[in-house]
Amino acid sequence: MKVKIPRIQQLLLVMTSVMLLSACSASKKLGTTGLERDSPEFLLKTMATNQVNAQWFSARAKIDFDGDDMSVGATATIRMLKDSLIWVSVRKLGFEVVRAKITRDSVYILDRLSNSYDIKDLNYLQKTYNVPASLEMLQAIVLGNPVFFTTSGFQSEQVEPLLHLFGKSARMDTHYWLDKKSYRLQKMSFEEPQDQRLVQMQLEDYQQLADNQNFSYFRILEMNSRETGKVKVEMKYSQLEINIPKDVQFEIPDRYTRSSY
Repeated sequence: MKVKIPRIQQLLLVMTSVMLLSACSASKKLGTTGLERDSPEFLLKTMATNQVNAQWFSARAKIDFDGDDMSVGATATIRMLKDSLIWVSVRKLGFEVVRAKITRDSVYILDRLSNSYDIKDLNYLQKTYNVPASLEMLQAIVLGNPVFFTTSGFQSEQVEPLLHLFGKSARMDTHYWLDKKSYRLQKMSFEEPQDQRLVQMQLEDYQQLADNQNFSYFRILEMNSRETGKVKVEMKYSQLEINIPKDVQFEIPDRYTRSSY
């Protein structure tokens, strides 16, 4: 049976919105001296300290995307320069089907299937999906770093074998689950009850990088909102390299036409 390939541009924009809904700017590294080891303050600062930090990042990722109106699997090459850009090449059946570049203010997309291109500013994502948009947010989620919408008003409890850190604000309910021994982040969840929006992300298969940083090679991202419906994205990373400059070439061929999507 022939499987219909969904519009690549729609897929990429929805996936980008999902990542943005679950990401926010990362905190700076902080000390934990003198704090109780299961206190909210200690857990917050430990998460901030354990963040992956890389000037350059490159990896392959096997992506399985399931949504209300599309289901697709693909392989992506992801390259990032800190605070500058994200470059993505998505391949299916051995052929590049889309190439994208995300900068501090824009999203550029090449659709190889239709010989078309599109350029959107990040405000387009905010208007379409009602999410804050920034390059820092996307880079944080690719690295698997914790998301901090707030750093105050938290409580903590032991839920064997994990530590549960949770807080509530006027807008959002925030939850983190950490391994009790390693303090590695296992799951985070963000819910906006008033807007009926829920995002949660599991982080698994931690492995140590060459510089002793720990990276989660497998992620499960789930979301439910009025803007995107139910979405599930599984990402399995491989061939990871950090702090090695990479080619991030992005040119729009003359024969490509601007998409009307």
